[in-house]
Amino acid sequence: MSNTESYPPEFRPLMSESTEPEITVEHLNKSKDIQIPVINLERLDMEKLKEACKDWGIFHLENTGIPSTLMSQVKEVTESLLNLPFEEKRKMFGVNSPLSYYWSTQMVSPSGNALKRDPEKSGAHLFEGINVPLASLSRLLPHSRCSDPKLESFRVVMEEYGRHISRIVVTLFEAIADTLSLEISGDRKMSYLSESTGLVRVQRYPRCTESPGLEAHTDSSVISIINEDEVGGLEFMKDGEWFKATPLANSFVINLGDMMQVLSDDEYKSVLHKVGKIMKKKERYSIIYFVFPDKECMFESSRYKTFKFSEYEAQVKLDIENHGSKIGLSRFLNTP
Repeated sequence: MSNTESYPPEFRPLMSESTEPEITVEHLNKSKDIQIPVINLERLDMEKLKEACKDWGIFHLENTGIPSTLMSQVKEVTESLLNLPFEEKRKMFGVNSPLSYYWSTQMVSPSGNALKRDPEKSGAHLFEGINVPLASLSRLLPHSRCSDPKLESFRVVMEEYGRHISRIVVTLFEAIADTLSLEISGDRKMSYLSESTGLVRVQRYPRCTESPGLEAHTDSSVISIINEDEVGGLEFMKDGEWFKATPLANSFVINLGDMMQVLSDDEYKSVLHKVGKIMKKKERYSIIYFVFPDKECMFESSRYKTFKFSEYEAQVKLDIENHGSKIGLSRFLNTP
């Protein structure tokens, strides 16, 4: 059990410390349990992948080739870092760090910057996280003023994890492009999967029965790769209903983002998802890798106006600041 002092002060009064038997979720959460499709990366079934992308927009990915020892190390260093005292985390991830720390009513832009919102518009969503731009880790983290060895361990492990994730991204994107019969040059492909904009977010949700974890949204990414623990809590929209994605050991959850929807001319959908109330007496951890395009990457589609990804980012940022939430692709439709 983590130290309460590691959480932001505004979280602490809402955190569940009850010793009563665990509350069940059936009468509190109307979302249905469902097993999402499972795709085997070692033996890709292209028809199954196409069906998962078209009908679901979300699926499990197994047999990714990441060593189990590395996965254990990722879990260990992530939990160790997030369990540091709140004030220490704030100082550690200050202006001189490539990492940034966010929590509470902050929303995160596609580029990883935390955006302040009016509390009346943001709701009481309880989570904290650290943005990790992988391209900056090796260059900046060794020079951090923080002497805590946890940070150096985190750097080493996340760099290795990032190399594996980048490999998985390329394989998966090429396969999805094939299901759409898209002919994409090597340079263009790397523009869609730019390592310079690739971002990992490690997030922690407290034991809390009062507030949902994360509001409903779509990702601005091409693809998002979610490494979540056994606690669960991830929910998604399908055919107008909310479903709970049942955790599957030794797998990732893949969800398609807004840019994949544009690339597919709306054949594949950017899945609407959220984190529901965590009713268990256990924290929830997740590690998400967002595959973002290069900022100057141009998107053309019969359904949408031609735009650069940087223009999309800017519009999302503006909408969050002005309206309290992301509006997304509807801003770019040819015929609104």
